[in-house]
Amino acid sequence: MLELQLLLSLVFIASFLTAVVLTPLVRALAIRFNVVDRPDDRRKLHGRVIARSGGTAVLFAVLAVCAVAAFRIDYARLAPESLIPYLGLLTAMVGVWLLGLADDIWTLRGRQKLLGQVLLALVLVITGFHIHSLYLFGFNIALGPLGFIISVMWLLATTNALNLIDGADGLCSTLGAVICGSLGILASVNGHYAEAAIAFAFSGALLGFLVFNFPPASIFLGDSGSLLVGMVAGALAIRCSLKGTAGVAFLAPLAILSLPLLDSCMAIIRRKLTGRSIYTTDRAHLHHTLRNKGLGDRGLLLTVTVLSLITAAGALSGQLLGRDWLAPISVAVVFGMLVVTKAFGYAEVVLMARKGSSFAASLFEPTDLGRTQVRERSVRLQGTRQWETVWQTLTEFAEAEGLCKVHMDLNVPWLEEGFHGTWQRSKMPDRHDCWNTGMPIHVSQRMAGRIDIVGPASMGQALPTLAKFVELVEDLIPQIELLVDSDAPAANWANSAGGRSIAAKQPTQEAFITSH
Repeated sequence: MLELQLLLSLVFIASFLTAVVLTPLVRALAIRFNVVDRPDDRRKLHGRVIARSGGTAVLFAVLAVCAVAAFRIDYARLAPESLIPYLGLLTAMVGVWLLGLADDIWTLRGRQKLLGQVLLALVLVITGFHIHSLYLFGFNIALGPLGFIISVMWLLATTNALNLIDGADGLCSTLGAVICGSLGILASVNGHYAEAAIAFAFSGALLGFLVFNFPPASIFLGDSGSLLVGMVAGALAIRCSLKGTAGVAFLAPLAILSLPLLDSCMAIIRRKLTGRSIYTTDRAHLHHTLRNKGLGDRGLLLTVTVLSLITAAGALSGQLLGRDWLAPISVAVVFGMLVVTKAFGYAEVVLMARKGSSFAASLFEPTDLGRTQVRERSVRLQGTRQWETVWQTLTEFAEAEGLCKVHMDLNVPWLEEGFHGTWQRSKMPDRHDCWNTGMPIHVSQRMAGRIDIVGPASMGQALPTLAKFVELVEDLIPQIELLVDSDAPAANWANSAGGRSIAAKQPTQEAFITSH
């Protein structure tokens, strides 16, 4: 046992040192071949061109160290089938690195990356990274054919979760190092020493890379690194937590990976409940909201590290003490702290609560309820600007014109501002008995949001209402521009006819209308 612990320690140290040596070389090559990340004025707010594809250094550091460590194995004594999972993992590692590298160089479409991820996930599942059953609270739950689908979905979830959270200097490499180190300990506890060596190699390599990725970073992981870490972490989570031959004690790896998974889940919930595409970009991820609380880059890394260590401690304590419930409790504590302090997840919880309450209320409404009953909900997703004044103007217009529904979604990521509002009649007409129109709002030649309205298909009513709506939005655009451009949100027009007439009509940006 002592010899194995020493070997794992040497793997960690060797991968750290190898990554420290390789990263500057990879950085120089990335700059020479123009594989760099350029700032923009919407999402990428760093002030200079920075090398990317740092995952190359991480991958080759891991491969070099694991290849040396593998010389201790007597392959003649191993059954061929015992090597298949590791060959599958090697294939997936190289494959996902190439996929990410291609995206770093050429910027692939989302569906292209997803297809590549699915194929690589299938390779992993077929070669042994398959969840046949779940071991939960002492019960072994056989999954049957469903296990194949769950395994693929799990690998896709972890791959993209680490990719999505890679939005601040050193964040993904720090979080990845904690996750892989925790998975290495979990594998050691469960007697999976080969998986432990791979996990510790990744943890050491990521920390070695962090030397150059620490804020202010001189190189980014890129998709070649974040996708690699996510897929390997998901694969190792399956093997590290195996109980017996098939049962996976899933609560522990779920807790270890909870922060990036929570970040992805909240992004999906936020976008679906506001009517956005799940591929829409915004600045409401965990690292964005923590920064909005006044944390600098280093404070952000420290906070995320502490939170990740809490969930990892709960997962590992549960395994060591035989108390599986410690893992979900640690996750609940961390998420609860974030929501209560409004540091992360608060807006999404509010959206879910209001959606649930609206659905529950609709179950008990009488079927003969008239069109006078209205449901209205709005939530500030980010920022401090007074979007409520714009929203109030729209709801007053909807009431005055007898509209059925108004939906406003404002997403201004370059200012970290977001607002969502929905107003609708409790009794909506059938789809064929109404018309709907949507208008995107552009400010300073950038998309800032969208307003959609639905009205009853009464004879002669639609065209006059549409004309009034266009006039209303022409009045609102200058006010939205004022809110966007002003550090102190303007309210000098809010009490003047609902904000419609205080400013002269200055349609400085063109708004486009689309009828369906």
